[in-house]
Amino acid sequence: MGRGLECQPGRPPCGAAPRRAGAGPAARLALRHGPAQRALHRPAGPPGAGATAARGGGLRASAAAGPAPVSLDTCSTRHLCVVLHDVAPSRWAACQRVLDAVHRCEQHAGVALPLTLLVVPRMHGDTRMPAAYLRWLHGMGAAGHELALHGLTHRDEGPPLRGLRDYLMRRHYTAGEGEFAALGHAEALARLHEGCAWAQALGLRMPGFIAPAWLLSPPSLQAVADAGFTHTCTLTQVIALPDRQTMPAPSLVFSTRSAWRRRLSLAWNTRLAQRHRHTRLLRLDLHPGDSDPVDVLRCWRGLLTEALRTRAPMRLDEAAMLARRLEA
Repeated sequence: MGRGLECQPGRPPCGAAPRRAGAGPAARLALRHGPAQRALHRPAGPPGAGATAARGGGLRASAAAGPAPVSLDTCSTRHLCVVLHDVAPSRWAACQRVLDAVHRCEQHAGVALPLTLLVVPRMHGDTRMPAAYLRWLHGMGAAGHELALHGLTHRDEGPPLRGLRDYLMRRHYTAGEGEFAALGHAEALARLHEGCAWAQALGLRMPGFIAPAWLLSPPSLQAVADAGFTHTCTLTQVIALPDRQTMPAPSLVFSTRSAWRRRLSLAWNTRLAQRHRHTRLLRLDLHPGDSDPVDVLRCWRGLLTEALRTRAPMRLDEAAMLARRLEA
């Protein structure tokens, strides 16, 4: 909601640097209830977004180092992943509005909130790469937030629709954006390689891949593992690759495409959060438009504020490491 210049199985994905034991943002988890938590530094946003200027110093982590091994202590802790989808130049300003609202929740809770940003190289065919946007992406990675590949174009260009189920899933549910929903292995792998080459050419480290709308055909899922990605997820779970260890991770996600969808998602997410209040990992999946409808903004800010009272925030790559640890 890409790998190397030639992403092959077993190779470090998308500019990954060798991991150093003891480094990386997983160390933040021990500070969850510490007295002096400060917000992760966030670089300045697009021109005119005054509220999104850099927040000054703060808890920093080296993105190049990758996450540290998940400690045994985290295996009994409840966690939260906050994920921002559809990060692209055309939606940068809207992304910043969402991040501003997240930051206010972060400040209110007094915690450092690492994010996972799902980056689309060519959103609906848009190839623009403004220098300021690229600097911002690098800054977010350097500040300890995770960047993950989120498709190549975020547009379903797969084979023709086959039957009612295909139509409902690929046209109605996803509005034609389920890019990997029906791809074969070769086509999926080609898109992953292209996305990876894009990321590496720009010096962006993206070890994870999350498909648009979380829809992966079985051949596409295998292609993600073959391309060397370390993790992915579906609507309901995080998957560590290549061995496919899984961890339940229900997602709170809003639909704002119509008034009835919005009302339904408000009620659904409130109940879902209550139902999964004791689940080990909960995800809040946000989209660029989620700060515009006042009722949606109010709802997810309330859910986030409540979750931060009882859950330790982590990134999706850290959640995948925890999944490996729990199945070891």
